[in-house]
Amino acid sequence: MAKIIINRTSEYSNKLRSIGIYLDDKKIGDIADGESKEFEVEQGEHRLRAKIDWCRSNPIDLKINSDETLRFNLSGRNPFLALFYITFGKDHYLELIPIK
Repeated sequence: MAKIIINRTSEYSNKLRSIGIYLDDKKIGDIADGESKEFEVEQGEHRLRAKIDWCRSNPIDLKINSDETLRFNLSGRNPFLALFYITFGKDHYLELIPIK
């Protein structure tokens, strides 16, 4: 089965909160501060996104084959710009970056 591995950076601003991981707008799990987590997914085309409260990450459109593993880093944005990111930038408060 295909797998997605997400490594979450440890950060002071979101330390006590888990971040939800969504595949095709369905929650597949949570990831804690500094945690690395593996999710088994169906092969095919999907949209990956992370959410915390009303704020989200950039969406990642991906295609995954059976027995393939895709890796991503997940982090928050600059805490000094938090007011911008929780209002106008709410869809980019978190950042998902593919690892090659």
